[in-house]
Amino acid sequence: MVEQAVSESLEKEVSEFLMQGIELEGRTLEHSVAIREQSKAKYKQEWLDARLQLLAISAHLLNQKNGVPGKTSAQISERLTLIMAFLQGVYATETMISEGQYIKATAALKQDLEILARIAEVKHHIAKQGRVPNVKYAPEGSQRFYGQLNDVAHPCNLELLQSLLRSRHDGEVHGVSYIPTFVEETALGLYELHVWLLFEAVREHLLLFIEMYGEEDSAMNKVARWTLTAVDTLRRAGFTFTE
Repeated sequence: MVEQAVSESLEKEVSEFLMQGIELEGRTLEHSVAIREQSKAKYKQEWLDARLQLLAISAHLLNQKNGVPGKTSAQISERLTLIMAFLQGVYATETMISEGQYIKATAALKQDLEILARIAEVKHHIAKQGRVPNVKYAPEGSQRFYGQLNDVAHPCNLELLQSLLRSRHDGEVHGVSYIPTFVEETALGLYELHVWLLFEAVREHLLLFIEMYGEEDSAMNKVARWTLTAVDTLRRAGFTFTE
């Protein structure tokens, strides 16, 4: 009887202790959902529209060419792998930006830039296995963002990290909280960059599939029209494109 009581007491203690971890994640999720609503209310509608159009373009290419053999080479294979890695992370990157996980989001965006730089290196036959891609080969104009993303993603920049975390003030006690908070300027800047990088990745996807299947392929013709629509949407959002 005593052993049973001790066992039940221990089980209760363990359960109550572990419940704290569930509650921590629960509070984070609760605030993340609220931040998403704040973020969406501030995003330009054109950003949201263009993002969906771009994802639909890549989805259409993948759906139409799933299991269909095309032209291949080591270079094509590496470019395809890099594009799929980019697309696989699109949902996670958007979630981190829109739900206030700005520090983690900058690391993801930095990797997206590196993926695009690597694609360019592969296309120009200058990629070196095992070497970090040189960001100078990333899309023109993106290099200035790389340094800014690196500053935030690097854990040694304490003051910058603190500016993106929720502050706690209780009398003479001052600190930071794990609970995410909405920082409008940061959210807008990161989301706009996310949409732009997605455009560049989808453009590379289209160019690669044209190379693999031919410009006259029916799937290419359809998404080419949608690409022009996405470009027009982005122009209305303030993006500029060289002719």
